[in-house]
Amino acid sequence: MLVIRASSLRLGLLQSFSESAPRGCLPLYCRGPQPTFASLPPFFRNSSLPAPVHPRQPRWMHWPARTPTFMYGVPVRPPAPDGLEHPMKTYKLNTPTGSTGGLDFDRDLNQEQRQVVKAGSGPLLVIAGAGTGKTHTLTYRVAALVARGVPPENILLLTFTNRAARAMTTRASALITSDVTRLWGGTFHSVANRILRENAPLLGYPKDYTIIDGEDAKTLMKACIADAGVGHLDRKLPRASMLTRLLSTTLNTGASLADALFERYPYFAHLHEPIAAILNLYQARKKEMGLMDFDDLLANWYRLLIEHPEVRQRYAARFEHILVDEYQDTNHLQGAIVDLMASVHGNLMVVGDDCQSIYAFRGADYRNILEFPERYPDARQFRLETNYRSTPQILELANRSIRHNVHQFQKTLRAHRPRGPLPAHVHLRDANQQAAFVCQRILELVDEGYELDNIAVLYRSHHHSLELQLEMTRCEIPFIVRSGLRFFEQAHIKDALSYLRFLYNPLDELAFLRLVRQWHGIGQKRAQQIWMFLSAQDDALAAVDHPDLIASLGGRARNSWARASQLLTRMRGQRLATTPDQLLLTLLQSDFKDHIHSVYDQADNRLADLEQLANYAAQYETLDHLLGEITLLSGISGQEIGVGESHDDHFVCLSSVHQAKGLEWGAVFTLWVSDAEFPHQSASMDSAQLEEERRLFYVATTRARDELYLCHPLIKTTRDRTPVVLRESPFIDELRHEDAALPWEDWKIEA
Repeated sequence: MLVIRASSLRLGLLQSFSESAPRGCLPLYCRGPQPTFASLPPFFRNSSLPAPVHPRQPRWMHWPARTPTFMYGVPVRPPAPDGLEHPMKTYKLNTPTGSTGGLDFDRDLNQEQRQVVKAGSGPLLVIAGAGTGKTHTLTYRVAALVARGVPPENILLLTFTNRAARAMTTRASALITSDVTRLWGGTFHSVANRILRENAPLLGYPKDYTIIDGEDAKTLMKACIADAGVGHLDRKLPRASMLTRLLSTTLNTGASLADALFERYPYFAHLHEPIAAILNLYQARKKEMGLMDFDDLLANWYRLLIEHPEVRQRYAARFEHILVDEYQDTNHLQGAIVDLMASVHGNLMVVGDDCQSIYAFRGADYRNILEFPERYPDARQFRLETNYRSTPQILELANRSIRHNVHQFQKTLRAHRPRGPLPAHVHLRDANQQAAFVCQRILELVDEGYELDNIAVLYRSHHHSLELQLEMTRCEIPFIVRSGLRFFEQAHIKDALSYLRFLYNPLDELAFLRLVRQWHGIGQKRAQQIWMFLSAQDDALAAVDHPDLIASLGGRARNSWARASQLLTRMRGQRLATTPDQLLLTLLQSDFKDHIHSVYDQADNRLADLEQLANYAAQYETLDHLLGEITLLSGISGQEIGVGESHDDHFVCLSSVHQAKGLEWGAVFTLWVSDAEFPHQSASMDSAQLEEERRLFYVATTRARDELYLCHPLIKTTRDRTPVVLRESPFIDELRHEDAALPWEDWKIEA
């Protein structure tokens, strides 16, 4: 039965509705007679007589008697044709009663999950291995708490994405008849904002404070750099974006500025005092203007709980139960906030996997989860070990690898799925053969029925994917790069290539303006001044060290351009006598490194990318050949070319392992599983870092559902063009020495 608000319809549409159900009932309602009805033919074989007319609208009495008619505000149902009565069906809406509705623990949960969901009060630590249904279990836990009578507004669910919180809340609402939307759920930052909106004046902020995003924070930081009075320094200060990240590190980890500089940015450690002055000014400016950035939300939430015990008591008493997802990824500050919020009831459930703690570089502190039993001696521990994602063979490899970590909660993932093929450990000559193998095997998998978006290629570092990106482009295999921009689209790669472009074509104004602004003290205005001088000369490249040009500059710009011109003159002399890779090595041995350190976070990784660029350039004899190939490859998007009849949204995923956490694919290739590559060479002398690298390897292996390929190139070309033989990854070597069958099969390649 269709109920229509007739006053909103045109005659033609109303006629269509009427004709679509000639034997049914078409109730219409309106708040008064509508002229449309006067011209309606009798679509029903029997229709009601006109209803009594409202006294204010006497025209109704003159309309045709057989027009479908309506009581004032109430539809009139005409009698059924041929005298047959159609029974009226009653539909009852459920009202919230707090019943368990659709909760069926035995049907929907395994034994491990049921124990978690039905656990009583007190601190609870849930170690949830990869693919064990962690989100499913958390959802049922929320639903079970509400069904047991806990008001949703007294539950706090902390996640790392608002989408995850909404998804769990929505699913929990579908399981029970209560309204779960009143639950406090969201990211740490969203919950912090909600609490601070009620209490900001206690910290000296207005209630209507403004939250600024990353771009606004950079703009304000730039202003503070200019106003702090430290511009006389000879060495270039860190960029605004790097200073905001530095401040974020100190706030979220509890480290002092000196320690954060030494640990994360040793290149700037000697600039501690001017950097401190800039950051102090930045913090003061924000408070004066009623602004908070994302890090302030957490820092001020913590301040509120520490400095105002009555507020802490109020909120801690409100939340009878607190649940924290992905607890292994929380930082020091978030861990402290959680402990304070649970200080009254103590009903704290934290869910995570210490073996998937891989974000130390972002400030995550896996000690939060490892030391949870020490902070809560009466905590009960649960383990989710039934894996619904991967085959037993893949899990055997992952389990045996992660057992070599000393600092962890011991667990063994058990496969719910049937057996599959053994993982493949593939021995390859070098990066080029690795790329050729991956592309050929991807095409074979497509022929076997795999969709492209069910295949992923993972790597430890972004530069590991360079040769593969080029080979996939040549083979017309569509791909997306989840870990960021494509290799040649990255800013630091473009910075280096701008030197080669200017050497090749001194009339390339865009290349020159990009390279000249990399030098300390030269902004847009100075860059244009220098270009105007050079472009007026017969040979712009030959004139870079012209005395008149250098004399026209002042202060820091003169000193910087003097060094820049020396570098360009040296590279100009090498241009015809050396290969492109040698030009890049000259650049990497110059002050260009200062630019990389001062502008880019994780500068060592950026320099590794540039070394990989030099290795790639070694196969080209001339600049024009190299630059032409790069331009062509950059202009062809892997997203615009396809394999066979692939759909537009089907691409192979290229991703760093860090970006792949939480995802899964049918077939996974892991690149550069070689010593000093995966694990990273910096981990060789640091046991804690080596354990994090092994956790990263564990995450990589457990992304695969059916097929896993571990690629080991045997030869790597170093910066000075020397080929170096790479040993197997320690993560492979340590398993070879176990007294058990290998959890993989070795493949060798026939070229």
